Amino acid sequence: MSAKPSSHLRLCGLAACCALFSFPSGTYAQEAIEESTQEPGYSSRDLSFTGTACQSGQAVSIDFDNGAGWRLCVDNRARENLVLTQVRYKNSDGIEFPILASAGISQLHVAYDDSNVTYNDVTQYGLGATFMLELTEADCPAGVLLNHGDQLATCVTEQAKGSAHRTQNRRLARESLNLFSVSQVGAYTYVLDWTLHDDGTIEPAVGATGALQRSSPITEQPFGRTLSEDADTQWLSHTHNYYWRLDFDLGDSATDDVATETSTTLTSSGQRVTQTTTFNTEQARRIDPEGFQSWHVFEHVEASVGTSDNNTPPRGYQIAPQRHGHRMTRKDVEPYTDYDFFVTVASDCERFASDNALFHPECTNHVLEFANDESLVNQDIVVWHRVAFHHVPRNEDQRHMHAHWDSFEMTPINISTYSPGAANVSNQAPSVAPVDVIVAEVGEALNLQLNASDADGDALHFHAANLPAGLALSHDGLLSGIPIEGGEFELPVTVSDDIASVTITPTIRISGQLAASDKGDSKGFFGAIHPLLWLLLPLITLARLLSAVRVR
Repeated sequence: MSAKPSSHLRLCGLAACCALFSFPSGTYAQEAIEESTQEPGYSSRDLSFTGTACQSGQAVSIDFDNGAGWRLCVDNRARENLVLTQVRYKNSDGIEFPILASAGISQLHVAYDDSNVTYNDVTQYGLGATFMLELTEADCPAGVLLNHGDQLATCVTEQAKGSAHRTQNRRLARESLNLFSVSQVGAYTYVLDWTLHDDGTIEPAVGATGALQRSSPITEQPFGRTLSEDADTQWLSHTHNYYWRLDFDLGDSATDDVATETSTTLTSSGQRVTQTTTFNTEQARRIDPEGFQSWHVFEHVEASVGTSDNNTPPRGYQIAPQRHGHRMTRKDVEPYTDYDFFVTVASDCERFASDNALFHPECTNHVLEFANDESLVNQDIVVWHRVAFHHVPRNEDQRHMHAHWDSFEMTPINISTYSPGAANVSNQAPSVAPVDVIVAEVGEALNLQLNASDADGDALHFHAANLPAGLALSHDGLLSGIPIEGGEFELPVTVSDDIASVTITPTIRISGQLAASDKGDSKGFFGAIHPLLWLLLPLITLARLLSAVRVR
């Protein structure tokens, strides 16, 4: 992966850097001390860093051009490999906000379509230790390689890719911190990847590459495909199920977070009614594509009703399902596969989404058993999320398979007070030509061009409120139309360049009144009628009725 060289990236030992975070204790603290032998070995190009040896991972700090930044620790564990701990986001206001005590993959479950073989790669083999591939400088151009023991294990880079936001006038580049490590399990190569964006979004991903692993000589079975130049072999289709474990510790306390689910219901009138459910006990949930489903973790219990004690919006993160068409279920054998999202109380022995008892026999075996209706109120909560991909072999998978990337996003809610970086854009407000009085006449066409300029050369947009009936203001400032009512009106006109705006309030004086025959409200089914005729109509109608009676 490539990235531009950066002087914003800093790395330091945990004692020197992570101690500044003031985080609640993570659930894996003791295990991290036992597994990690990280040393401060790394390569550098244009990056500056300082630090000492780190017991539970390497600390990383980055600041972006928009004023935002990240503070976190990086660890390579024997089973999960790349795990992030003590994750904090600094918004563009310079305010740091704790987000995650720990986050990493908790199972890589692979199920083949013939149901004969199921792998649990994290617990059966492990993604770290001897299964972790050593990286080279060619793998990490313009970045920093972090050591795990005597092995270069993780690449850290700053990336500038895509647009943070774009308007008609300007584009603000999106900056990100990217970390990845590579594991080899059997024929498969897995790239564990974390991208932390400058707007506070966190994007975990797995790239599955390497080579196809299982095949069968029975080519007529409905479990895969035969590939070109190999007509006697069927390569078997299979599903990769990635289970992520996310220990949210939002804000200063680890025990006041609340999880919610938001979904919508389509009514017979075509409206969508939004419903929010607060989880008070441990949960196992399925993805419902028709319900526009999303899950949230907020900082305070008050977030369940949308407010907090100081009447400010609650701060938190949203997880919205992005891949839901490849759900793999074998609930008769592996009942936890029937669900995609879990919320549980944090426990040191609840570490892996499946095969957990292999390493923690004192605890239950899989994540569905973890979700046993224990109260979530005033507890440290953990979110588990599955992302799945069904891989049907194709010719392009020979012999080296392209990477299948599967990811999801955790997007911030109310962590920043505005779009990150917008306040840092150099900009001058528009200048509007003054207008004191606009004179018009009822029934006569008006065409008046309002004028404004911008020192930055930005395109400008005009908007007016409370326009008199019959008049309109175009986005480029042309006031036009035929007034249909007289009077004197205040006319606020706002001119904006997408960042700054200026408002003027001229007076518009409209003289005259419409003739009765020209007023739309004096015309009914019969057109314009003199008021005296309305008095005669009942008498005319009565005379006709009497005449009809006499004829009979």
